[in-house]
Amino acid sequence: MTTHRTAAADRARGPVRRGTPRLWAVLVGTGLVGVAVAVVGGVVAVGGGAEAGVSMQVPRAAPVPAATTAEPVPDEDAPRAGRTDVRDDDRDADGGDPVPVRAASLPPVVAATPPVRVVVGGLVDVRVRPVGVDPDGSMELPSSGDVAGWYRFGAAPGDPEGTVVIASHVDTSDGVGEFAALGSAEAGQAVTVRGANGERHRYRVTDVRRYDKSDVPLDELFDRTADPRLVLVTCGGRWDAQAGSYEDNLVVRAVPDAAGRADR
Repeated sequence: MTTHRTAAADRARGPVRRGTPRLWAVLVGTGLVGVAVAVVGGVVAVGGGAEAGVSMQVPRAAPVPAATTAEPVPDEDAPRAGRTDVRDDDRDADGGDPVPVRAASLPPVVAATPPVRVVVGGLVDVRVRPVGVDPDGSMELPSSGDVAGWYRFGAAPGDPEGTVVIASHVDTSDGVGEFAALGSAEAGQAVTVRGANGERHRYRVTDVRRYDKSDVPLDELFDRTADPRLVLVTCGGRWDAQAGSYEDNLVVRAVPDAAGRADR
């Protein structure tokens, strides 16, 4: 696989260093509606203090229990399947025709289709796999910079609402990662996310921003009730050797384009 490098990464000299980045979040109430951030641990760096490399900080969040279909509670007074008799209290208030009664049940839960690849113009073409939450409460990330992680407790591509969050390291001990090229993304650029079922979801970039790590709007980025959109996240800015981290996070926002889903 071809490795993309930013201009700053190309200027970097010296060995690639790697740590374990963490971005913490907490649940507020019963949903993931608010998060608090504290940076701990190290991050990945290219060269001594070089401006370019990117590392990913991710939220601490409790896994969302799998949705289940509730069993209907039997109603001894409700008409049973195949029953043909009609009681007086089944009729409407005026004594007219019987009021139709049918046993209620919840619709079946449809499992989300995970994304398996994301392509950003001619910049990024990377495999994606679902990630969850590490034992310490931080979001899991693939160890390789050639693989991105989809936060499976958020929205999936094609969902009617919520943010699809995909993140990756900018570099590792093996070299510069695919998401290092996100710094060259521009508004209007095409993004395609392919699902495990072969379906392709089209997006267009609306915003590319760098945030100081203390200012990352996590509750917005991980919003599960927002209008449908895609967020790609990695790190950038200068390597702070004293803090053991990069100074910034790079966030690329995208929305479904007018074409919607592409052909398989």
